[in-house]
Amino acid sequence: MDKTNILIIEDNEEVRENLAEILELYGYGVSTARHGLEGVKLALTEAPDLILCDVMMPELDGYGVLNLLSENDQTAGIPFVFITARTEKEDIRRGMNLGADDYITKPFYKDELLQVIRTRLKKAARGGTATAPAAAHLSDPGRGMDTLLAAFSDQGNRLTYDQGETIARDGEYPHFLYRIEEGHVHLTRTHEYGRDYIIADLGPGDLFGTACLLERIPLYYTARAATKTVRCARLPGPRLLELVNQDRHVAEALMHLLAGETVERSDRLVQQAYDSVRRRTALVLCDLHERYGETAIELSREELAQMVGTTKESVIRALSDFRRDGLIVTDGRQITVAEPARLRGLLV
Repeated sequence: MDKTNILIIEDNEEVRENLAEILELYGYGVSTARHGLEGVKLALTEAPDLILCDVMMPELDGYGVLNLLSENDQTAGIPFVFITARTEKEDIRRGMNLGADDYITKPFYKDELLQVIRTRLKKAARGGTATAPAAAHLSDPGRGMDTLLAAFSDQGNRLTYDQGETIARDGEYPHFLYRIEEGHVHLTRTHEYGRDYIIADLGPGDLFGTACLLERIPLYYTARAATKTVRCARLPGPRLLELVNQDRHVAEALMHLLAGETVERSDRLVQQAYDSVRRRTALVLCDLHERYGETAIELSREELAQMVGTTKESVIRALSDFRRDGLIVTDGRQITVAEPARLRGLLV
């Protein structure tokens, strides 16, 4: 029986060799490329069964590799998995919108890597991966997001906010689409009995105000600066509507964005309804850890309670348990997740 062949496109030699060693150990045939251009040439000549590709590379980045391969009949149906240290939603979403089948973030776990590969190979064997090249031209939300980001760069204005400052207020009609460039923003809603809840923590690259602008309705949340400094780019509402009407790719990009937000918030509501305070707190901290990366999470206990949907006292008890078990380190408002794998293990 012929080996399953996997092409690794990765400019970091240590990561490239580590991946190759793991895959060869588990019986896969492996080819490696040091950058995007070399990877495209190998993909065209060797027709691998699956491609693992880094995002940030010299010569040609991962997005460029995916674009070139998806436009070629010989390679368009090959399962394509991004490997990236960048865990911001914008980067992951852009890759998936361009047609990637999955992604793995560095540092990765061996079991996670192998599971993604097995899943994508099985789906490809059932005929679930191949996409007709013509379809890529009918729907290209990645292109639409690029157009939107260019509009922010060319026609948006930028404002800086201090921690706690209100950026946009519940009940007001929005005049701008906001894109966060630095810091974090909390979207809060007030319960009918007067209690505030944080419904989203947004970081660099995230947008807000989209749905209300498109529907021409008042904001249903208040947006406040959650970190010491927050910088936002603002695109005027009329310009956004003009882009949506002129470029269907922009409309598709916003539809994908809104659909993703709906699924994420629905999952969170289910977690809040059925999980214990300890598990809900762990879930929120894991999500924030992915957003903040190596930076300490900056959050008061009251704000964390608003995100978890419980009392401040309950959150403090959960944090004390996590700190005692060595899962987190706290220093005033700052929370550092010391053992992310173990913390996420509480969710299983």
